[in-house]
Amino acid sequence: MRSPFRRDGIARALVGFLALPGAGAFLAWAVCRWGPAALTWFACGAAAAGAFLYWNLKPLPIRSGIPEPPAPGPDRWMHPDAAPLALFKGHRDLLFCIHGFPATPADFRPFLQEADVLGYDLAAPLLPGCGTRPRDLVGQDYDSFLSAVRSEYLRLRPRYERVFLVGQSLGGTLALALAEEYCAVPALAPAALAVIGTPVVLNSLIRHGMVRHPLIYAARFLGLFTYALGARLPEPGREGEDGNERWLGYQGIYPRAVHSMQIRFPEVERRLRRVTCPVLILHARGDRMTDYRNAAIIASGVGSDRIETYTANVDRFRHIRHALLLYDSQRDRVRERILRFFGEFRA
Repeated sequence: MRSPFRRDGIARALVGFLALPGAGAFLAWAVCRWGPAALTWFACGAAAAGAFLYWNLKPLPIRSGIPEPPAPGPDRWMHPDAAPLALFKGHRDLLFCIHGFPATPADFRPFLQEADVLGYDLAAPLLPGCGTRPRDLVGQDYDSFLSAVRSEYLRLRPRYERVFLVGQSLGGTLALALAEEYCAVPALAPAALAVIGTPVVLNSLIRHGMVRHPLIYAARFLGLFTYALGARLPEPGREGEDGNERWLGYQGIYPRAVHSMQIRFPEVERRLRRVTCPVLILHARGDRMTDYRNAAIIASGVGSDRIETYTANVDRFRHIRHALLLYDSQRDRVRERILRFFGEFRA
């Protein structure tokens, strides 16, 4: 299935018919004005730019055997609601929920009461470095997040007949990665999967015509100098709209973590065909955090024979239109849609 939201052709047209001829015209003009020396300077500049981009974007070895950091105690949590969620009532089915970056399990607290009534246990681990203080993110990246989530999933999966994965933002990417690993293993396979505002592409100009932010291409370089830009906790009592003031997480930009995501996301995208369990994809059009076209990339990439999508319209609000489980205008219907979808696979 080729999605109408994919813009591969547009990106290639822009590069092929604008960028390359433009560079050629500039080079011809420079040679006419400054002579053959312009070719030398152009070649040196192109080589330097290419080396810089290659160094920033080359794949890194996957970190294995990552030691799990000690779980932070209540005195370290940025807020009581930032704590991991664990509702274990002896039910046969489990909702395994994964929060985004750099958010907290507070996103899934509205599920607690309904989960118990409907016969689910619920677990929502806290990603390493999240939910305490921004400096705790030093040394954490996509690999450590996936390692922690995988470890908790493998610990809990054998206890249940069925496990349903729910992931918001980066949590959805991690949920897809788990499904790619375990859908082919009957004893460990998830029963179904729901992803909300989930990215599998950040910057991919040539393949998808998508650039979340140009500085992502330099994130590794920025990470040499600082772990974060503008890192801080949200101001208590801040004003918001549509419930977005309830969001719990860190503010700021985290170059090292973002670089790891830019490097690892293509691997998740390439292996989407391994996701064979039922998939529900929820995304808001106009999402200002994760490009909406990611929903189409996921839908066209997964190998499941049951794929459903939900597109939220929150255009009237000024927030980032990303955390659908948080917004007053969407959270109830999103939660209901997820639980109704999962309910079809509990027979």
